[in-house]
Amino acid sequence: MTRSDRTVSASDRTVTGPLRIEASVRTLARRLRPGDIAVIDVLDLDQKAAESLAARQPAAVINVRSSMSGRFPTGGPRVLLDAGVVLIDDAGSGIQGCADGAEAQIEGATVIVDGTAVAEGMRVDGEALAGLTDAASEGMRVQLATFSANALDHVEREADIILDGAGLPDVGIDMAGRQVVVVAAGYQHREQLKQIRSYLRDQRPIMIAIGDAADATLDLASAPHLIVGEVEGVGDQALRAADHVVLHEAHGGDAGQARVDALGVAHSTLESSLPSAALAILIAHSNGADVIVTVGVEGSLQDYLEAAHTDASGMFLARLQAGRAIVDAPALAQVYRHRYSPWTLVALVLSALVALGAAFWVTPGGREWMSQVFSSIAGWFGGA
Repeated sequence: MTRSDRTVSASDRTVTGPLRIEASVRTLARRLRPGDIAVIDVLDLDQKAAESLAARQPAAVINVRSSMSGRFPTGGPRVLLDAGVVLIDDAGSGIQGCADGAEAQIEGATVIVDGTAVAEGMRVDGEALAGLTDAASEGMRVQLATFSANALDHVEREADIILDGAGLPDVGIDMAGRQVVVVAAGYQHREQLKQIRSYLRDQRPIMIAIGDAADATLDLASAPHLIVGEVEGVGDQALRAADHVVLHEAHGGDAGQARVDALGVAHSTLESSLPSAALAILIAHSNGADVIVTVGVEGSLQDYLEAAHTDASGMFLARLQAGRAIVDAPALAQVYRHRYSPWTLVALVLSALVALGAAFWVTPGGREWMSQVFSSIAGWFGGA
């Protein structure tokens, strides 16, 4: 069944499709099909989570809680609206009792299953989103205070690794004087990789992938030299292609250890409360990288506030430590100019000469002049 089959025309604001219910947005995104109705339970839906859902082309997303609670402006609702996905917000937990795969119908902001209304929330459109954003802007001060407190906590607990790189593993990759690209599975990380393809082809930087981003790095750029983070969701091909893996199991567990052992991949482990992307930046910086290009990594204030608070403050400190070496991929895409190879320049010169010769040949005077030149050249060779 295609999306068009499952979704009734928007003229009556009615949407139909099977419910897909999952506690984890990451797991849910993997099993969504076009036209499904995704049921999530997320307070303050961030851009990254919304992008993973929108990429699967669901007909609608029903959030049990508020996608923008008012603590700060979140980017998730805008991502869904821009992708043409209907968003029903703050629908309540009742819908979670429905069977996964049950056929549902959304009429306005009401969700109906088997003829019974099981949930009703707010249907978020452009006007509603603008109102939510304005209201949420007032909560920024509180979030900034929390962000600052978490940053100070990181300084107290992780000062050695942030300032001196103490405890960072030896990954066996020479980064001194090199350019390094750190790829995280963040908002629009695939699009950002595509935007800097000419840079990647020209400079051939060292590629560091953060967890699941290793597959995108392999598909859109090149094999990652280093993978940092959890590897449970990383494909075998990307893991085998990496020169080294730094296991940073932020949520505990030893699934990653078992995988790399089974594949025979060179690896080390790292325990830290800093996010994996921050650790990757610190590894590149401590190993003498000249330039560190970040892909899918938080760069703006809203990005930091959308991320988990401890992750955001840790990333902020890592970027501060790397300082002038940090360049964000969107900025790089705007200023980088492709470097043409010598053979390309030779081909352009030859093409220009051929075009000039053709222009001379079509004019009577030019044709006569070229004939004289050819005769002279032929005479020289004949005389030799």
